[in-house]
Amino acid sequence: MISLALGALALSASSCSTRQKVDLVVYNACVYTVDNSFSVHEAFAVDKGVFLAVGSTEDIRQYYKGRKEFNMEGAAVYPAFHDSHSHFTQFANGLSHVDLRGSVSEEEVIARLKEHYELYEPAFLEGDGWDQTLWEDKSFPGNQALSDAFPHIPVYLRRVDFHALWVNNKAIELSGLQPGDPGIRPGEAILTEDGRFTGVFLEDTGVRIRADIPPMDDKTQETYLQKAQEICFSYGLGSVTDGGLSLEKIVLLDSLQKAGVLTIRVDAWISPSEKNFERFTSPYRSDKLDVSAVKLFIDGALGSRGALLYKPYTDDPGNYGIQVTSDRDFTLACKKAFERGLQVATHAIGDKGVGKVLDLYQPFLAPGNDLRWRIEHSQIVAPADFERFKNMGVVPSIQPTHATSDMGWAEERVGPERIKGAYAFQDLIQTIGWAPLGTDAPVESINPLYTFFAAIARTNAEFWPEGGWQPENAVSREETLKGMTLWGAKGYFREDQKGSIEPGKWADFIVWTKDLMTIPVEEILDTSCKMTFVAGEQVYP
Repeated sequence: MISLALGALALSASSCSTRQKVDLVVYNACVYTVDNSFSVHEAFAVDKGVFLAVGSTEDIRQYYKGRKEFNMEGAAVYPAFHDSHSHFTQFANGLSHVDLRGSVSEEEVIARLKEHYELYEPAFLEGDGWDQTLWEDKSFPGNQALSDAFPHIPVYLRRVDFHALWVNNKAIELSGLQPGDPGIRPGEAILTEDGRFTGVFLEDTGVRIRADIPPMDDKTQETYLQKAQEICFSYGLGSVTDGGLSLEKIVLLDSLQKAGVLTIRVDAWISPSEKNFERFTSPYRSDKLDVSAVKLFIDGALGSRGALLYKPYTDDPGNYGIQVTSDRDFTLACKKAFERGLQVATHAIGDKGVGKVLDLYQPFLAPGNDLRWRIEHSQIVAPADFERFKNMGVVPSIQPTHATSDMGWAEERVGPERIKGAYAFQDLIQTIGWAPLGTDAPVESINPLYTFFAAIARTNAEFWPEGGWQPENAVSREETLKGMTLWGAKGYFREDQKGSIEPGKWADFIVWTKDLMTIPVEEILDTSCKMTFVAGEQVYP
């Protein structure tokens, strides 16, 4: 018989005939607790939003009577998933944009934009997700056809990695930007041979052009945040990260959670603005919102050749990528975070980007520290730097679907030698023994099922390549489930409150249609979330 893991209240039950009344009892399930021994049980009791006891169906039902009871009929139950690297607010806002993901040509992009415009006739167009690596001509597009299709309204289209912006002439005109502008850093404006803008801008220059877009008002933002929450719950997400937020966005999230409009838990990372540093002089934590980290950037993305490399791009000699934050500004932000007891989570894609972040972290991370400063993505790591993660206690934050999205062209960018240290998820996990997993939504789908599949299979949905791409860096199912639950919580010091099904922890859990831990890999993408609970309350369906 499975042993009963009782909470303190359970021990006071005097007899089988006086069952303790609780809010919820779940039984006849296959409960993956994700505790220290990765034990599997059959049932649990929940009261006042926390797990009270975990054990066998017979024992739990002997001691507890639920106001609500669920016979799961053998279904798999896991701790609710946590997306450890996403942009929840940006994902929500993107629900109002034109979805350009999967478009196979410039013509298809324009056709989707026209369809949207004919339906809504907006004053400007925003779109996300174009990817020229899927087109016959894999070079960056020009904007002549885009400008011809929309001569009178501005059009702002972000690449799938959100590090490149493609705009029409009207958007350029509104920005006032001219070739030769001293504010444009080298490599951030793609020019024609005669020195004119093509319409593609990278990193901060793209941000500068997008500054002309009118901000979404709070009421509209609330509507889209609610829609985003519903989507997350339907995918089994009980909590998400929201990286790089302004103070205004954080205040809005906090107010909506306190009002009960949002019940999803959010780990919010502040942008390194003076306003944020003045407000957050120490971590802020509630049962729904954590504000305990600063989001920084050191480089761009590999797909747009903005990732910072030690040696030039194999397919673009002379281009080493872009350092988007100076050493001085980066160090100043780290100092402010350190003084406030905040974590630092830094976007670093290229091998030099990762190495530079480790260099700049070094003065703040004493041997044996448990500050859990993070490097987000860590997509290409120089051989010597894996050991530095371990020695410095730096947390590698991994997004498995980046590997399966990029594997078709990544080696073209960096060549056969550097690719060995790219998307090296198992090697990264081994550095400190754990790693939080996420999606980087809306860059990738926010559906965590794809995270699970990509981590263990390292193939696309058509199971290419056979046997997986660089299969030595596949992640086991147990490690993957931990990375999406307990290790995700550990990534922001919440492992004592969530991430596993144990007495005293928040009762965030999900029910799945099939058991992800045992079914053949080929069946994983045909499964889905059946039920989602946050604090013991059913939020989906």
